[in-house]
Amino acid sequence: MKNFTNKFGYLVIMCIVLFAATPLFVKEWSAEQKDVLNSFEKYIAANLQGNVEEVMSYFHPKFSGWDYAQTHPLNKDAVHEIIEDIFKNNKMLKFACDPLEIQVEGNIAILHLNYEEILRDSTGKEISHSGLWSATMLKQDDKWIFISWSWIEKQ
Repeated sequence: MKNFTNKFGYLVIMCIVLFAATPLFVKEWSAEQKDVLNSFEKYIAANLQGNVEEVMSYFHPKFSGWDYAQTHPLNKDAVHEIIEDIFKNNKMLKFACDPLEIQVEGNIAILHLNYEEILRDSTGKEISHSGLWSATMLKQDDKWIFISWSWIEKQ
């Protein structure tokens, strides 16, 4: 009986470990959601390449949104200045996002993501930011572009 109890206890522990290591909800994205993610991934790739004009092609002319470091909402021109400055004075080492939720209604999408970015400045110092990011995108000419966003940096 003691041998059975030990084996049973071991089996229960193994099941708990396996269950805890398995995500409860594995996201299966719809075709619409995958389309949004595809545009978003291209936006990230343009950031990693330091391609200012390609990055800016993902912004609607009337974009308005909050950045974690700003005191007022930014428009597209302000974002353009910030992006140019970042790419001029830094090397983007990492820009990663983990999409948590994507809602699509017609040609509007709302994304909620975790993000992490790591930059190397001109002195070689690495600067990292991470947090939460919500974005509203509009599908225009088969491409999803930002019309608004809001970042919250984790402290």
